[in-house]
Amino acid sequence: MHRLLITTVFVAAAAAAFWTHFTQASIPDPITEWSNAAQKAVADSGMAPFRTPITFAIVHLAMYDAVNAVAGDREPYAVSPTVHRPASAFAAAIEAGYRILLAEVPSQQPALDAKYAQLRASIRDSQEKTNGAAVGAAVAQSFLVLRANDGRNLNIPYIPESGPGVWIPTPPAFLPATTAFLARITPFTMETPWQFRPNGPPNLNSRQWARDYDEVKKLGAKNHSLRTPEQTATALFWEPLAGTVWTATIRRMTQEQGLDLQSSARFQAAAFAAFADGLIACWDAKFAFNFWRPVTAIQHGEADGNDLTAANSAWEPLAITPNFPEYPSGHACATAAVAHTIEDFFPHDVFIPARNVFTGEERFYRKASDVVDEVIEGRMLLGLHFRSADEDGADIGRKVARQIRSRWFKRTHS
Repeated sequence: MHRLLITTVFVAAAAAAFWTHFTQASIPDPITEWSNAAQKAVADSGMAPFRTPITFAIVHLAMYDAVNAVAGDREPYAVSPTVHRPASAFAAAIEAGYRILLAEVPSQQPALDAKYAQLRASIRDSQEKTNGAAVGAAVAQSFLVLRANDGRNLNIPYIPESGPGVWIPTPPAFLPATTAFLARITPFTMETPWQFRPNGPPNLNSRQWARDYDEVKKLGAKNHSLRTPEQTATALFWEPLAGTVWTATIRRMTQEQGLDLQSSARFQAAAFAAFADGLIACWDAKFAFNFWRPVTAIQHGEADGNDLTAANSAWEPLAITPNFPEYPSGHACATAAVAHTIEDFFPHDVFIPARNVFTGEERFYRKASDVVDEVIEGRMLLGLHFRSADEDGADIGRKVARQIRSRWFKRTHS
């Protein structure tokens, strides 16, 4: 009896492996297909840039749970539905991705319907397809209930205070802060948004503050800066939003590494969750400390009470300052979270690519710390952040990635 059971399990496993190999060779990866479709859908819908990482995380985590329920050997992220076999993991991923995106960007239903039909047509009609789709539908419904009141659609007005060290709207447009909702969103892998909250920016009376201030004043200025041409090139490379870099890098690495369906689902779920939680943790700190931007601090340097800082009322940063508080750096938070997650997934001989969407320039990094160090430098050189904000932001991102590595997407013990 035991021999028969072992033989049956072996034959079933071999058949599953053959089917996975066969379908992987002939069916597009639905994880990456829906990621690409999500990128277009959120852009065409006009979704705010800092809202889109939350959609990406929900879509990818749902697809991970759908695939894992059918074919995986990992712990579920949140949902473990009943599976009637035989079931197609591809169909499960297709269904989960479609239903989440349709709920998130309903205005894009025609385009989503067309992609859904295309992906569904890549799988032959069978009971496997039907059962797999049922799994994906169940997972998507559970995720939509789970995230129904997570704060991602809140409209939270932000009224800044005033005084030395406090953020106020910055030139040239003096726009109010519109991203305070990010600080209130239920995180994906953290216990709370403030789990990794740092100690805060330097005290305005400290020598560290004077050093940070002087460095940005000299190197981050639009005019009469002491930057070298190489430093200027690095700064401008890292000027675009982090989302324009890392969403593309995640998909690119999935394809270049030739990941199978299960690995693609797990890697992209981990990376997009890291990206979202890096931002959530960062924005919690931003709106907890409400620290002023270099353009405000340097133009009003006399207000900080530090004899080591000198004001320059004509000072301008190299790049236009974003309209939300300075500390910590959102780009550093997100970059560190994603880069270290990539390194955890591909620990050996992998270059981490980054591409500037405006210029097309590409750079490659051997280690996560290499790209993080460059972002720390680059965002300071743009005149957008003080070094302490970049370094503390990177530390937040590292902690997010470390927790994902140690607590999430683990193998089951069976």
